[in-house]
Amino acid sequence: MERKAISEIYSAALMFAITLAIAGLIIAASTNQFGNQQKSASQMLTSSENKMSESISFIAGRNTPAGSEVEVVNYGLTNLQIDKIMIDGTKASYNMSYINGTHVQSLPTREPIVIDADRSGSKMQLATSNGSIFEFTLQ
Repeated sequence: MERKAISEIYSAALMFAITLAIAGLIIAASTNQFGNQQKSASQMLTSSENKMSESISFIAGRNTPAGSEVEVVNYGLTNLQIDKIMIDGTKASYNMSYINGTHVQSLPTREPIVIDADRSGSKMQLATSNGSIFEFTLQ
C-alpha cells in the first residue's frame, strides 16, 4: 500500500489553518460584542446616576378654565430639562414660570415653579431629558 505523506501534511496544515481562521473570527466577534456591552453598561450607569439625582416635590395641581397647572419644586442636584408634558398620557403644550410670572426654560433647584398646560385632565405627567417620568394628580 502506497501512501502520500505530503498530501496528509497539506491536509493537516489546511485543517489547522481553517480552525485558526474560524477561532479568530469568533474571538473578534465576541470582543466587539463585549465592547458594545461595556459601552452600554457605562451609558446605563451614567443615565441611572442622572435619574437618581432628580427629585421633584409636588405642591399642588388643579384644572383651570385654560387647561391645568401644577406647582412643583425641584429638590434634585441640578436644573432639570423637561422633554414633554402630558395630560392623561397625551402630549400638551406648556409654559413654566416662577411664582411671580417670570418664564423659565428648565426647573431650577430649590425654586417653586408653576407649569401651565393647555388641556385639562386627571393627571399630569412630566418627562425629563434623562428619561424620568413624574406624575401629579390634578383636582
